[in-house]
Amino acid sequence: MAGMKTVQEDGPSHLRAYLIVFAVNILHISTGAVMSWSSPILPKLNLTTHEQSLVGSLYSLGAAPGPFVITFGLDTIGRKGVIYVLWAAFLSSWTIMVSSQNLYVIYIARLIGGLGVGGACAGLPVYIAEVAIPEIRGRLASTALLFLGLGNLVMYGFGPYVTYTSLALYGIGIAAMFVLFFYFVPESPYYYCKKGKRKEAEEALQKIRGYKTHEKLEEELAQIERAIMLEKDNSVSFLVGIRQPVALKALGLGIFLVGMQQFTGGNPIGAYNQIIFEHANLNFPAHYVPVIYLFVGMAFLLLPVLLVNKLFGIKTAYIVSGYGTSISLALLGLYFYLINSGGVDMYDYSYISVLFLVLMSLFSHLGVAPLSWPIVAEILPLSVKGVCTGICGCISSLIGFLYLAVFPTISTNYGYSTDFFGFAAILFVATTVAMFIVPDTTGKTLQEIQELLAE
Repeated sequence: MAGMKTVQEDGPSHLRAYLIVFAVNILHISTGAVMSWSSPILPKLNLTTHEQSLVGSLYSLGAAPGPFVITFGLDTIGRKGVIYVLWAAFLSSWTIMVSSQNLYVIYIARLIGGLGVGGACAGLPVYIAEVAIPEIRGRLASTALLFLGLGNLVMYGFGPYVTYTSLALYGIGIAAMFVLFFYFVPESPYYYCKKGKRKEAEEALQKIRGYKTHEKLEEELAQIERAIMLEKDNSVSFLVGIRQPVALKALGLGIFLVGMQQFTGGNPIGAYNQIIFEHANLNFPAHYVPVIYLFVGMAFLLLPVLLVNKLFGIKTAYIVSGYGTSISLALLGLYFYLINSGGVDMYDYSYISVLFLVLMSLFSHLGVAPLSWPIVAEILPLSVKGVCTGICGCISSLIGFLYLAVFPTISTNYGYSTDFFGFAAILFVATTVAMFIVPDTTGKTLQEIQELLAE
């Protein structure tokens, strides 16, 4: 019994891991705010369909180069340095919005805010993957969506009731809150080890893990050094490294996963929620829907934190999430088809549309939405992680920009049912493919994941 107690005392601190990851993920409150800002604001602006599509989608175009900021910054200014750059992008975006309501100024602000979105979605999982305890990495990674949801909640909860300028000031407040907490977060020990700064790496790892004995600290630090040494021994240029079967396979999987994530329906619903449900023939005000969606959804955000690694693994959660979200999107599409093309009067039962939306939130938050980027961060080899992260993020953002830009046009010409049926079909096929090609990384170290991909 004494031996078992010693092992427990010498183990890494789960509390510290959660506190550090929570502090980092506060940046995702800004991410969620930028993504959902257009939903309460568009009804207040007298814009054409084309102008609405640009205001709603330009953040995703701005997100495209965001991952390349991560690519070139991770090993130059460090993980913390890169995250500070992303914070500056968010702060600048909100500050520009406060300065003017001119449409072209809004376009510029949305592009800059998008840079932060793209970088945060690609960069924060890299830091979290490097500092997380392997057995709870899935749960820690899943908390990102909780903070994204908080950003959405600020926009949906206050947006319909405050002015354009006031909502932008809330965004500035979120950015200020992040920097106060992030100041105390240590740099990744992986970064220090790669730079040959062993003392700094040891200090950072101790702050992250909180080991009781120096032996356990040295043991994990030695594992990190071996992993980096192995990566250096096999270090090659990107063009050579990407030709290695493991790297090419990981990049292909990464592109597939982030592309699949884009078709959960979360982004268009986040950007156009209020406008969508103004066409749903509701028997209650449409601006209630985003708030209902968020409050109910916030409970679902805890599902992967509580269930992943406990009741089932990451891959199982991912597959169940994909199929469940696809079915929910199809049901939402059916509702809009019945009231628009089918001529069915659903006024007295319009709450069903919100129920389908809640189901979509439930299933997407279980796996595909919160776990796609963390899995990408886990599977990419260190030798090509920077560039490949940028490629995955850029492709993901471009896909998001295209469908956010065409979403209003398709809905205007063919109805919202066409949008949702399309998302459902694509996601269903992608989930079926994922069953056969996505590895289960549950409880595995980064080195073990690379060995799994090499099989």
